[in-house]
Amino acid sequence: RPDSRTPRRRSSASMGVILEEPKHKVTDPSPSIGSVVSNFSVVDILKASAFLGAAVAIGYSTAPPDIKKQALVACGTIGATAGFFNAYQNSAGRLMGFKL
Repeated sequence: RPDSRTPRRRSSASMGVILEEPKHKVTDPSPSIGSVVSNFSVVDILKASAFLGAAVAIGYSTAPPDIKKQALVACGTIGATAGFFNAYQNSAGRLMGFKL
């Protein structure tokens, strides 16, 4: 019986397995964080800005008057994070040949 305090090891083969073949030219099959971020396009940055702007607008318009600043910060953080993740996914997809 394994000790419950010992963490279980996961098989590396079960993580990050992509089953479909790339449809476009593969630039980097396993890109690093730096290469993905440096590959952001203008469209990626505009989409990230749109996420941020929409989240701030929704936070400001739906928040009660006494917590507008806190709602702007919270919704802005959520929007910026969502925009970054969207840009990251698109950039990584282009590098790995899954997006054009």
